[in-house]
Amino acid sequence: MSRTELLQIGVLGLGNLMRTDDAAGMLALRRLTENGRLPRGIEAIEGGTLGLDLLHALHGISHLLVLDAVDTGADPGTLVRFQGQELANLPTSKSVHLLGLADLMDALRLMEASPTEVVLLGVQPESTDWGTVLTPEVEAAQSGLIEAALKQVAQWDEDRSALMAIRSLVVP
Repeated sequence: MSRTELLQIGVLGLGNLMRTDDAAGMLALRRLTENGRLPRGIEAIEGGTLGLDLLHALHGISHLLVLDAVDTGADPGTLVRFQGQELANLPTSKSVHLLGLADLMDALRLMEASPTEVVLLGVQPESTDWGTVLTPEVEAAQSGLIEAALKQVAQWDEDRSALMAIRSLVVP
């Protein structure tokens, strides 16, 4: 295993760009990549509505950050965060893509390729009707979603740097 394989970070944007607020995760990912705000070495994955077709793209990712619209019944534009057991216990009906995400994580587990850590950052949609523009509440929440994503990625990136430094001391 090479030094860079110690911790492979991926940011996965989910959503349907033709279903108003359902596009929140995909649009957040695009803003992160277009603005060059993701640290070097972070893999940006446009997942859209691909579900199990993402198996190959996620193989080898140790830390996965998922951006998506998640219906928790909160006010539109509310940001939510799930990880670990919270993510495992999240009802599949909460996201248009969560069933696909749950299936994807199960398939990776069966392949013994599941990420060590998965965090889902979501925004409460107001509408998932046909349309290509986010509702005002969800659009206003995009900056918070992006900042939360950057904070999570920065934390993992620091962990990766520390692991690489330790490994360079141990392995010549």
